[in-house]
Amino acid sequence: MTFHKLSIRRKLGLIIAAFIAMLVVLATVTVLSLFAVNQRTAAVEQQWLVRAQILGQLRDHISGFRGAEADLSLASDAGAIRAAQVQAGRHRRAIGELQNQYENLAAADTHPDVAKFDAALNAYFAAHDAWIGAATSGAASDPAQLRRVLQSRFELAEAAIDRLVSANLDGAQAAARAASQLSRRGNLLVLSTSVLVLLLGLWLVVRVRRDIAQPLGGVASSLKDLAAGHRNVDVPELNRDDEIGEMARAVSVFRQHTQTLEDAYEATRAAQEAAQLLAQHDLLTGLPNRRGLASELQAAAFHAQHDAAVYMVLVIDLDRFKPVNDLQGRPVGDFVLSEVARRLRRAVRKRDTVARLGGDEFCVIAKADPGYKDGAILLATRLLDAIQVPILVGQHKIEVTASIGIASCPADGLDPESLLRAADIAMSRAKQEERGSYRFFELSMDNDMRAQAALEADLRAAVQAGVIRPYYQPIIEMRNQRVCGFEILARWNHPQRGAVPPDVFIPLAEQLGLMPDLTTSILREACRDARQWSNDIHLSLNISPVQLKDLYLPAQLLPILSEEGFPSSRLEIEITENALVGDIQGAKSILGLFQDAGIKISLDDFGTGYSSLYHLRELKFDKVKVDKSFVQTMQRSNESEKIIDAILGLAKSLGMATVAEGIEDPKTLDYLRAKSCEYGQGYYFGEALSAAQTRERFVQGWPHVVSEN
Repeated sequence: MTFHKLSIRRKLGLIIAAFIAMLVVLATVTVLSLFAVNQRTAAVEQQWLVRAQILGQLRDHISGFRGAEADLSLASDAGAIRAAQVQAGRHRRAIGELQNQYENLAAADTHPDVAKFDAALNAYFAAHDAWIGAATSGAASDPAQLRRVLQSRFELAEAAIDRLVSANLDGAQAAARAASQLSRRGNLLVLSTSVLVLLLGLWLVVRVRRDIAQPLGGVASSLKDLAAGHRNVDVPELNRDDEIGEMARAVSVFRQHTQTLEDAYEATRAAQEAAQLLAQHDLLTGLPNRRGLASELQAAAFHAQHDAAVYMVLVIDLDRFKPVNDLQGRPVGDFVLSEVARRLRRAVRKRDTVARLGGDEFCVIAKADPGYKDGAILLATRLLDAIQVPILVGQHKIEVTASIGIASCPADGLDPESLLRAADIAMSRAKQEERGSYRFFELSMDNDMRAQAALEADLRAAVQAGVIRPYYQPIIEMRNQRVCGFEILARWNHPQRGAVPPDVFIPLAEQLGLMPDLTTSILREACRDARQWSNDIHLSLNISPVQLKDLYLPAQLLPILSEEGFPSSRLEIEITENALVGDIQGAKSILGLFQDAGIKISLDDFGTGYSSLYHLRELKFDKVKVDKSFVQTMQRSNESEKIIDAILGLAKSLGMATVAEGIEDPKTLDYLRAKSCEYGQGYYFGEALSAAQTRERFVQGWPHVVSEN
């Protein structure tokens, strides 16, 4: 029997059966789509975001572990060492637990960055254990090399976790996009099926208008509203027991599933936005991070090019923040950074951007008004004033200042890298010239920085090649006017620069961390030179304040004396008064090791720094060197003469020998000798000579100094 010969009831029955079957398919598709979207959403929320949190904690504990290493290397007593070891152990256990959690989550993840991070972290821990073992056993032949290896392994581990964070972010974004795409496909499929059901319903209304027109029309109207995007739709005829009632109930289920599917889509979109927010914002302060700042700088550059607008980029670096972390601990440091971020936000306009570049560096992007330079000055002043207000942390009052560099867009650059570089150069100039101030970028600053970078490269090469040589300035015994020793002075003759002044390259070497290598090289060569001189000639070696804070300094210098066969009794170490500021007990411990080895200790430039009678008593100096500023002015200044008399009397009462620096004429020599000053030094006796020149003077017979009396 053909379809057109069937009765209306039979046709309606067949049509309704087909309609219900399509609704069942629709509900099945909806459920399956909802299940798939829920799975994808759960993967984003329960896997990727949890991984991101674990990686963030891993990064914090690795940094904390590195900070504990720094505390351990600086610890001067057993209590501090134990505290640093406990802190390091806590961070290491936390790292292991987080690593296990991450590996459990990523068990099916074969991304190569996971293995690379594990390898880099294990290498870093191995370097740490080697460093600890060497320090404990005292068998380290080159502690500086161990520290450099340790720093290198830390930087590799830090870079590996950064790559893993980026890979995790990429995975989260990919999962979110996949969930979003699956949701759109499900909606499209559901919508297509709905349209088909609607057409079938309309056809049924036409065929059976009188019997089921109104009830079926109501159901179709509800279904049409759902297809149009309306969610608060009442489906009629739900209480009917016939086929129309079944259809109405199926539409109601469809409505519920559609609402659930839409909710799942919104949850997926929210998870994706949260992942993007984490990628572009600093977790500690909530400010945009460097990645988020880059997009703001690109937008500023676009408006500067197309709208003739001017933007100011201010890079802000906190002064003296490292001691806050070192002395007060990382939690206090984090609180200070968060408070500074809050103050910066309050000090700028709502339309301005405040970002954290990393560490203790921040950045502000501000659209400039006419007369932008004056406005930039006002803004920089407002920021400096806001930062320098003391921060109360419990019972502590933390005081920090900042240095600010200012660059202009488009004048100083049209891309994020150029603008940040220009502002950073200006900030470095401000920090160099006057901390707590601001500077505008100038092209000459870039040239100066390039010249400084070239000088730094030349200095590194010179230290590595050993071309910075020791020169020797004679020290005279006053009573018989005989050369009794030499002060070792570093001299650098550059092929193009010529003679580079020590007051230029010595501070730079301290800044670059080159002083350990430079000092050991100079001392080793001086020991070899001095072996050709009389055994009663001593050498005097200058140690900088930075070096005196290095607990490994004795381990670096004492082996050189043994290797070169130079008696420790022929060596004197000179320190300045400024080296005594800070950790006096640490300095006492280091100098005590030298004195135990038979090395004498001299206090250089006495009277110009911060030393006190307490320092003289505690550190038990063998010699005191009177600064040349007093010696060269004593003949025309009663104050200088009285100061010299006081120093000589004090040294004599404490059993310390005295050396007068800066003697340039016989009258000064006679006066100091009459005052019972034991030793003298200055151009009157001779300038600093190379080893060859010194040998020649000895061969010729070093002339006695004859006074005019």
